[in-house]
Formats: sequence, C-alpha cells, structure tokens
Amino acid sequence: MNLVPVHGSPALHFEEESALLLSDLHYGVEAEMLRGGVWIPNRATPRTEKILKLLKQTKSKRLILLGDIKHQVPHNSKQQRTDIDQFFMATTRIAKVEVIPGNHDGGLKEQAPSDVIFHESSGCVIGNVGMIHGHAWPSQEVMNSEILVMGHGHPALSFRDRLDKLHSEPCWLRVPLLESDRYDKIPEQVIVLPAFGELAGRTMNREPLRGFGPLFRNNLADIAKARVETLEGLDFGELENLIDLRL
Repeated sequence: MNLVPVHGSPALHFEEESALLLSDLHYGVEAEMLRGGVWIPNRATPRTEKILKLLKQTKSKRLILLGDIKHQVPHNSKQQRTDIDQFFMATTRIAKVEVIPGNHDGGLKEQAPSDVIFHESSGCVIGNVGMIHGHAWPSQEVMNSEILVMGHGHPALSFRDRLDKLHSEPCWLRVPLLESDRYDKIPEQVIVLPAFGELAGRTMNREPLRGFGPLFRNNLADIAKARVETLEGLDFGELENLIDLRL
C-alpha cells in the first residue's frame, strides 16, 4: 500500500488503485460569503483546473472525493449549481469519479451525473484503506482497514514570525487511533487531509486541542500525538509541542 501526498498540494495519491484522493472542495463558498456581504472572486474554475492538472500529473484513473464537494446547505444558489455541474463535466471525462458524502453534500447525488458513484456516509474500503468524510461514525468494515483516511477537519498549522505576524498554512495530520468498546478492530492511524478549498482551514495548534467528528469527540483518536506535516513534506512533530508556535 502506497499512499503518497502530492508535493505542494492537499491531495493524496493512492498509487496501487490509480486514485487521487481529495476532500472538502466547498464549491459555492464564494456565493455563500456574498450572501453575508463579503465579495471575493469566484475560484471555482481555477480549482477545477488544478484538479484536472493533478489527475494528469499523477496519471490517476479514479478521483475519490472524501466529502463536502458543495458548500451551501440547505440553500443551493445558481452559482453553486453551475460550478458543480462544470466540475463534474470536466472530471468525469478523464476519470472515474466517486463520492463519500459529507455534511454539506445534501442533494448532491440528485445533481451529479448518473455515472458518478456514491458511497455511504459511513465510508468505504478500497484496497486496504478505509475512507470516510469524518462527520459520521465509520462502519466496522471501514475500521477493519489497515489505515483510515478522512477529511472534515480542514487542518491548518498557524505560527508567528519574528515580527509577530500570524501565518496559517494547510497541513496533514497523522493521528494515532485508540481502542474502544465501539469497535472490535481499529486501524493504527487516521490521515486527515487538508481541505482542497482555498478558503477552508482551521488552526489545530491552539488550546484546547480538538479534532472534528465522532472519532475525535469521543476520544478514539489521540489528537495531542498527531504528527503535523506541511504540504511541502516538512514534519513539524507532534501537535502537543506546537502550541502557540513561534519561528
């Protein structure tokens, strides 16, 4: 099994399955911000173009989306519908597209083309890798996997430079999982993908340390011992040692 982060991108390449894994695209977030009185340029087209480039770069034949392809819930603006239609039209031409629905994806199945495969929100297993979005409990079948991959957390690492300017960068989390009465078997760790949507990101290295979703809320994941890696592959060590990081 070879799960390789794509250098410089919030994308995971599953080489044996010729699959590109992405999470939290959040098409429609710009339209939602506009409803709140904040205008920013729509980044949907560049976002889709970046995905197409990654598919070609990794020579992936499958595109597996770990939830939150859309953003607006329950509202579904014309802009969001258009952006999602164009995304599916472009990606299904060159890859087999699969979706594990997230908490923002209500109504997405009805909008998506019929050849897009939808899995259960409790996740699926491909090869020996369990995959979920992260807002719902994974099934026991998913937890039987060698490793678990999820989104939902939008992890980011924040730090201050010598001039006390605050910076925030998306990051990977590799989090040890803990045994519990809920599952007969668990993977050794869960990999939390950074959000692919540019406007999504949650600072992880501040107190109290917390993750998102039932695995983290119910102490099945040791968030303090999570290893933090930048998109460029720099290992910052364990999360508990990075509180209020200054460089």
